[in-house]
Amino acid sequence: MAQFDVFVNPLATARRAYPFVVAMQSELTVNAAEQLVAPIASNDYERPNIHRVMPVVALQGNNHVVLVPRLTVIRSRDLTHKVSSIASSRAELLAAIDYLFFGV
Repeated sequence: MAQFDVFVNPLATARRAYPFVVAMQSELTVNAAEQLVAPIASNDYERPNIHRVMPVVALQGNNHVVLVPRLTVIRSRDLTHKVSSIASSRAELLAAIDYLFFGV
């Protein structure tokens, strides 16, 4: 598993609202039992005016919103169905983390 790999949300009850999750941890933690992830919603997700912490990314031909403020932990073994990578949006994702945690 690489940082910014996208998986089908393994939590079936949350999949309708958040069909995907993105691995946010560095590859240095590849053997960790748990993975810090951010849920991904469709682009029509209701967002307050805080786009800096909810970047829009292209995924499977559509725009989606990465909900960085909703970071959560999922067991690594449950992240089985990789669908893509959004590593091309690395700068925006790191900027969202910086803004969320450090206000910059």
